[in-house]
Amino acid sequence: MTDDRGRVLDAEYSVEPDGGQVAVILESMSGRADGRPPRNTDYRPALELILKRLKERGAVIEAAIVDSRRTQMLPESSRSLIMEPIPLVDAQDLHALRRRLTNAQTTIGQAPDARRPGNSTKRIRLRLVVPGYGASDADRLAADLAVGPSPAAAGELARLPVPVRQPTSRDKGTNPDRSSRSDGSGYMNDQILKVALEQHAVRTVMDHYRDVEGYEVENVGHRESYDVRATRGTEELHIEVKGSSRLADKVELTSNEVNHARGTDTHLVVVDEIRWRRLPDGTIETSGGRARRWTAWTPAEEHLTPSRYWYRPPAHTNELPLPDGIPV
Repeated sequence: MTDDRGRVLDAEYSVEPDGGQVAVILESMSGRADGRPPRNTDYRPALELILKRLKERGAVIEAAIVDSRRTQMLPESSRSLIMEPIPLVDAQDLHALRRRLTNAQTTIGQAPDARRPGNSTKRIRLRLVVPGYGASDADRLAADLAVGPSPAAAGELARLPVPVRQPTSRDKGTNPDRSSRSDGSGYMNDQILKVALEQHAVRTVMDHYRDVEGYEVENVGHRESYDVRATRGTEELHIEVKGSSRLADKVELTSNEVNHARGTDTHLVVVDEIRWRRLPDGTIETSGGRARRWTAWTPAEEHLTPSRYWYRPPAHTNELPLPDGIPV
């Protein structure tokens, strides 16, 4: 794997079919021992780079587990690194996500009487949904991750290929999957559809600011806390974009998006009522929609409703017994 500066990383990874989709396996890091040289010393930067390049492709991490030979005897629930799927398009801080995945490894597979945290660079498996890559595309994804971003990262696709699955009655017609959405534009369970709608909204906004208002535009959503940078002479605008297939009377914001809008001249553009359909080959096709804009946008406290919380449990005194003698 080569990083964005052209440096070859000392890290071994692979991609293989997994449950109809694909999984990225990152091999463990180890130090020098018994005359053997260190192995996979760039484990952490490689993992962060993999997350970045998966985010550029709109990937969703469905599961992340420790997959070392010594822990494979444990049930997956005991070696899981995340509690729920992670849509990488929503991950604002990939360094923090990487640390979350490595720190969570330290106690997996440890004996109950272990006094120190264990290894944080074990062999791990990331089960993924990646638009445009199915179980038969593992080799292609492995090669693509080795070299950098996909064209979709530049905001050039309004039609995103998705893994083919068996159609159901909900796949017929336009906007059929009502059960995959909450009211307004809240959390959407169908992450592939969510990515398609977001990409359509970003393209719509970029086309307007470029073709109608004469700005030079750039899709920066994969690296910034907003989606589109628009410049015209010395003027620079930051644009937050939200997309929905329904009438959006509310939108979901991250804390980074709120903080950025409060400190920088930002426009909010909501593109809703986007039409979509899932084609027989498994691709999602998007069109149309209604765009509304709020200029000089600053999210006021009275317009924000808390919907998720981080909880830090207090010190615990009741540990569940685990089998003795399980090596890390």
